[in-house]
Amino acid sequence: MTDSRYRLSYLYSAIGALLLVAAFVLLYPVRHTAGFADELRISIGANLIDLTLAVLVLQPLVLYLSRNAVRRRNRLDYRDVIRRIETADDRVDLWKHWTGLLEGAHEPRFAAAVRDALDRGVRFRIMLTDPSSPDAAERARQVAPTDAVTAIRQNIERLHRFTADLPARHRPAFQVRISAIGPAHAFYRVDDWLSYGVFRDRRVSESSQREVRVHGDLGELALEAFQNRWNGVGLHSIADHYRMRLRLTVNDETSENELQYVVHDGEHWVNVNPAALSHAFHPDHRVTTSDNGSVHWILTTAGAETLDRVTALYAAKYGPGQGPVLLRLTAP
Repeated sequence: MTDSRYRLSYLYSAIGALLLVAAFVLLYPVRHTAGFADELRISIGANLIDLTLAVLVLQPLVLYLSRNAVRRRNRLDYRDVIRRIETADDRVDLWKHWTGLLEGAHEPRFAAAVRDALDRGVRFRIMLTDPSSPDAAERARQVAPTDAVTAIRQNIERLHRFTADLPARHRPAFQVRISAIGPAHAFYRVDDWLSYGVFRDRRVSESSQREVRVHGDLGELALEAFQNRWNGVGLHSIADHYRMRLRLTVNDETSENELQYVVHDGEHWVNVNPAALSHAFHPDHRVTTSDNGSVHWILTTAGAETLDRVTALYAAKYGPGQGPVLLRLTAP
């Protein structure tokens, strides 16, 4: 890179010298023409003014307009996104409820592009929405009859399988987080390219896209929103999204369990079927969580109406037909 800059400097210097020599050769024979000195001073002064305007006004204006240029597209081209990932050399960020990159014919090529990019040292951050969250239900209402909840769940399942198949050396560079808060807009970033789409009723976000530079004003605003959410509270890895670790104690007998769960109105409901079924209904059981072993809980049932709502959320998260036995973590 340094040798290349030096070569360019030499080239520009040579061009400047050639221009000076050419000007001298053209002007020298007419140096005795009447008014030559005045005309020369006027020409040099006008050129200096033009140069000053170009450097101080026109060049910054062109750079600003280029930096903040917006290209509008009627639809996101997934193949173009994958081509960009195939040549990426720094970072790929994605923030969606769900993405078509993990659907249909795009998934195999996307997975291959990600593996090759990880070999080159590219880092990935992908953030999807919890399918059992209120934001997922709201997005499903907006895009009905598209089954958004199923699409989100299937995206997470495919990412779970993909992550499990990655070599251990690549897993730190491929990060996936599940958020209960959905994005304000679709967000695809590959190196210095960024495309975002506004969510609208009855239309998926890919139908209205704006392509900008990451280091432009609009790109920096979109990136800041992504960064704030990525570093915010309440996000889970895929493993933590699927299961929570509980310690159940009955008398002096303790068992460790990783149970599927769902959150409803801020309360955790766990599926005790079949892993913890024997201890969960014992009248003297106690429960502690892995993140705070000093706080004790008990597992309780609820009325039919509440249980129906919780079961529906569980089906949204894990799929229908699971046959869960759901109990609520509550203070004794």
